[in-house]
This record gives sequence, structure tokens and C-alpha cells, in this order.
Amino acid sequence: MSLGAPWYPNCCGPNKEGVMVSIWEARRMVLENAPLLGEVEVPLAEAAGHVLAQKVASDVDLPPFHKSAMDGYAVRAEDVRDLPAVLKVAEDVPAGKFPERPLAPGKCTRVMTGAPVPEGTDLVVMVEDTEPLPDGRVRILKAPRDKTNVCPKGEDVKEGEVVLSPGHILGPPEIGLLAAVGAERVRVFRRPKVAVLATGDELVCAGERPGPGQIRDVNTYSLLALCMKRGFDAESLGIARDEPGELRERIRLGMGEADVVLVSAGVSVGDYDFVPDVLWELGVRTVFHKVAMKPGKPTVFGVYDGGVLFGLPGNPVSTIVTFLLFVDPVLRRMAGFPVGELAPLKALLDGRLVNKGDRTAIKPCLLAREGAGWRATPVESHGSADIASLSKANAFMVIGREERLELGDTVDVIPMEVGCCLLLEAGG
Repeated sequence: MSLGAPWYPNCCGPNKEGVMVSIWEARRMVLENAPLLGEVEVPLAEAAGHVLAQKVASDVDLPPFHKSAMDGYAVRAEDVRDLPAVLKVAEDVPAGKFPERPLAPGKCTRVMTGAPVPEGTDLVVMVEDTEPLPDGRVRILKAPRDKTNVCPKGEDVKEGEVVLSPGHILGPPEIGLLAAVGAERVRVFRRPKVAVLATGDELVCAGERPGPGQIRDVNTYSLLALCMKRGFDAESLGIARDEPGELRERIRLGMGEADVVLVSAGVSVGDYDFVPDVLWELGVRTVFHKVAMKPGKPTVFGVYDGGVLFGLPGNPVSTIVTFLLFVDPVLRRMAGFPVGELAPLKALLDGRLVNKGDRTAIKPCLLAREGAGWRATPVESHGSADIASLSKANAFMVIGREERLELGDTVDVIPMEVGCCLLLEAGG
């Protein structure tokens, strides 16, 4: 697959971090390099959550006949001009049956909701406004004057009318509409496959008790959960030790099987951070390798023939933050979803914040409605390794370089649930 990816002056080779880019620039770069994947045909029952890749026209009128909007009696208007009126019930038409004869003067047809009404019907009288009589007759007590209670043929959709176009996201209403117009199979944009690799000699699986100097692998489970929640298929490549040969083989495997490879840890410039060198050896063209944010500075983004690769920081909070800001929008763009450029929410700060650094700070908070606006309460966190703090948060506050915010000030907030749709303002 040719990505047609632009070249940036901060692209780097082995052991080079390149130029540090802003969050805005990094977001723009990842989206410009995200390829739209090909189309696949899927059964309608499996199409929910996909983005439609074809134009769909209806093969029938909807409704396909003049139908009753309720249970009652189909009548001619002139027969109920003077009320009460007594009419003979000519036939009974439940849903699924078609009337055998048109309405004759002084006659009516009992119809169920959704059933076809006979030719000559002017309106349907609700069953509540009638009184049954002996010998197959009915007394009409009240007739509608401002509506007919009849849904005309083709009122909703005309035969041949285009009901959905490429780019439409298929939710439950759209799936129902496609079923109604006979689209048993549809072409959709393929969703990206994701491969997740954790790295580090210190890591053990979640089911193991860590020994001296060891910690459990958190990032694999967090990343798999983030992908799964968004409807993307993701598989674990396991844990790779801090050894170039093992890293090379695991990453090569991911590049061969997936459209997006997520590698956590080993992406900085330490003695055991081999990932940048390995990516260079594997032909991954690095687009950037430093983002002016805290946490998340050593984030790597690169492209290869067939997909994209992210090298995410090893600390769990950093991994989740960088996924929301960069990985999530790429997955959505590749699957055909629109990714809008929306500013963060504005919220009143319920606390005090100071960012003395030269990078944009991203801090967890609890976001809650307050009247017509929002209030953001900082969540105590001990740093980017404190995954427990995120279980108490539902959003991230964005604090600019060397910015000081006091109680009641306005702060930019990125909700965790919609982080994929948000862009930070330039220079933020």
C-alpha cells in the first residue's frame, strides 16, 4: 500500500530524536500519514460500526403500499360525514394480508397497524372511536378531521432513491434502513488491524507475581482495551525483552500482520532503549520522535509499506494519553471515520495548577456538569506511572507552558471518551 506520506524535516535515523514538535503538529502529521484502508463487503448483520463505502438506493417504495397508522377501520370520508354512522364491515385485514376488494359505499374494512388499506380509503378511524354492533356492523362515533391516519405509499422513501452515501457511519438506524431497502450485503471501509507489543526486561504477565525489580505488564491490557472499546481488532505480540534481535523479530511480525503497530516503552534515548534503532533497520520512516508534552515526550510515529507504527512511552498514563491524542484519530481516519478539528472543552477549574515546564502538561481530572457549563477537579496523581489515578478520572486538563491557573480560572479539558475527536489549538 502506498501511503503517499509527506516528508518532514524532523524525520530521523537511528539514535536521533529529531526536532520536538508541538501536540498540534504531531496530530497533523499522524493524520496526514494515515492511509484510508480498502473496501470490503460484509453481511448486513456485521456492518454496524463500519463506515459505508458505497451508494445504496432503495429497491422498493417505503412504505410499499398505503398502510394504516393504527388499529381501526378504513372508511370513505363521505360515509362518516354525519356522526354517529353505522357501517358494514366488509373484511378484516391484519398485517401481512392484502385487501381483496375496494371500499364500497356504506362499507368499511377493519385494519391493523401497518396493514394495507383498501382502494378508496380516505381515512382510518381509531378503534377507540368505534362501537361494535351485531351482524358484522360497527358504529363510528368520531372521525379524524385533521389527519387521515393513512401512511401513503412511498411517503418515506421512493423506489430508486439513494438512502445512504459513502462515508455514512452505520449505526442501528442505518442498519435497519439498509434492511428495509434490501441491502443484504454492503461495502464498507475496512477497519485497521492493530498489533500491540510491550517491551522491557522488567515486565511480567498480569497473572505472574513480580519478583525483585519486576513489574506487571499494564500497557498491553490498556491498549487492547482502548482498541476493543472503539471497535478495532487488536492482538498482543507478547513481551519483548530489551534485546535488539528479539525486538526486531516481534516488530517485524507485527508489521507483516497488522496495519497499525503499537510498541510501548524502549523509545527514549537510554542505554536500553533499542526501539528507534530497530525501527530504522526495519525500514520504518520516522516522522517525529519527540512531542512537546508531559507526559508523552518520547512518542515515536513512523510509516512503513502497508501501515503505521507508534512507539509509545512506557509509563501507563503516558501510554493512554498518547493513544487518545494520536493513535485513536489515526485508527478512525484509516477506517473512514471523519476526524474533526474541535477545541477542548472549557471548564471552570476547581483547584490550582502550575506548569513550570516548557512543555504542555496533561493532567488527570474529574469532569462534571455544572449548570450549563463544566467543572474540572484535579485528581491527585504521583506521575505518569500512577495508573491508579486514572481510575478516578474521566478527563485530562491541558496546561500550557509556564502557565499558572487559579481556582475559578478556565481550563482546557479533553474527555477520555471523546479524546479521539479533539484537537488542541495551535500553540497550546
